[in-house]
Amino acid sequence: MPYKRAVKVADYKFFWDATDELSPVGCDAAYIAFCEIANWLVENPKTSIIECFIWILESWDLELEDFNDDIIDSENILKIIQDMDFYEELMSLDYTIIATGFGQLILQGKIDDDVKNIIQLSILRQMNSHVLDTFLGSNEQFKYERYLYLQKLLEILEDA
Repeated sequence: MPYKRAVKVADYKFFWDATDELSPVGCDAAYIAFCEIANWLVENPKTSIIECFIWILESWDLELEDFNDDIIDSENILKIIQDMDFYEELMSLDYTIIATGFGQLILQGKIDDDVKNIIQLSILRQMNSHVLDTFLGSNEQFKYERYLYLQKLLEILEDA
């Protein structure tokens, strides 16, 4: 059962629809991340959620300080697209971070300030035209809709 504050802050139908790929938990990687954060919060009730994000980043061989404004730089994004596994290195990580952050909102009615920047960076990277083009190809309508929904996630993040 979501917190009432989460329902108020995230008052968008898509946000709560687990079958909508535009939802923070609407794909397999995101849904798994949501389930994991639910378990993590139960198992670590007195631990700051930043520790969960550090663990997530370490799972991708990243340090917290590596997850900074450089990740939204178009040149760095193009390098990931060209040199690495786009879905594993970029999409799955962003889905996991976004679902974990909004999972905290759903389960605790808040998103801790010390993780908001991490979530924001993942959302902004998903909004990058190179990411949208690689992920959605020539489907301009879906790119537009995804961009608008990502903007709404930024608004929710700000209010959370």
